[in-house]
Amino acid sequence: MKYKILVIDDDEPIHYLVKSLIGKEYALYHARNAQEAIDILAESRINLILSDIHMPGLSGLQLLKSLRADKDKKNIPILIMTSLPTVEKEQKAFELGAADFIKKDLFNTDKQRIVDLIRMKLVTNVVIDELNHSLEDSKNKLVMSLMDSALLGLFNETVDVLCSELMVLLDAEFVGMWVFGDSNSKLVSQKGGFNLDSVLQNQFMKETGFKKLKDNKSPFFSNHIYEEEYSFYKQESVKANLPAEVVIPIFSINEQGLLSSELKVPETSNLFGAILIKRTGLFSRMEFDLTSKLVIQAGSILWRLYRS
Repeated sequence: MKYKILVIDDDEPIHYLVKSLIGKEYALYHARNAQEAIDILAESRINLILSDIHMPGLSGLQLLKSLRADKDKKNIPILIMTSLPTVEKEQKAFELGAADFIKKDLFNTDKQRIVDLIRMKLVTNVVIDELNHSLEDSKNKLVMSLMDSALLGLFNETVDVLCSELMVLLDAEFVGMWVFGDSNSKLVSQKGGFNLDSVLQNQFMKETGFKKLKDNKSPFFSNHIYEEEYSFYKQESVKANLPAEVVIPIFSINEQGLLSSELKVPETSNLFGAILIKRTGLFSRMEFDLTSKLVIQAGSILWRLYRS
């Protein structure tokens, strides 16, 4: 299945540029004004929109505002394009819920940036029904911060951003990410007051929870690890009064590979790393589902950066 992208622009050359850049990877739909776009959206399930900001009739920003008010279409990521970017336009687009802002000259000067931006936005577009406004806002902020960092191509800095934003999203006391070797692990980032010393950092693959993670290759959580057979740093958690924990695997697959498998990690993908989250407060099922999907799918960005 190819993801469906709707391109909205009254400038015909843009449609040709987009087609030549991503036409083989995605199914493209083309509209020359907002009404044509609305008609297409009524007939087809679109995964992402590339929209010009200046068009006759309804402008790109007006269309964005209207789509964000439509309960059936409000979750479609929208990348706003313009030939004349300004700080004011960008701010307005973000306030209205744009996923990002694309300068049209990038179609000539930095095509890979556009390709990366589209892939990253698709893999981080996690939709959870009944998600409360606070979690939704924090999730959107996390995604934007992650993408801004990832576009710089720096692995460690992007991991730091993800861990920091997860702290905020979940009001956690600790978030850490490890990457795995054949027989050892390396702590890449740790945030919060529950800091692990150099000895404990290297014990991740020796913890009882790692066997469960390795065998099942799926996230799991507990709201009382003190009585659990499989957990991470149990003794230290008891001392710090941190009974609740979530662990989420990250796999050796990039965004393109994950999208081609319809956001389902192939069984052949190896474990690349994991994120461990600890806090005093209990985790709801909604928090676990949101965080698990977001981290696993965003993990494809981390894998690409790590390999580059």
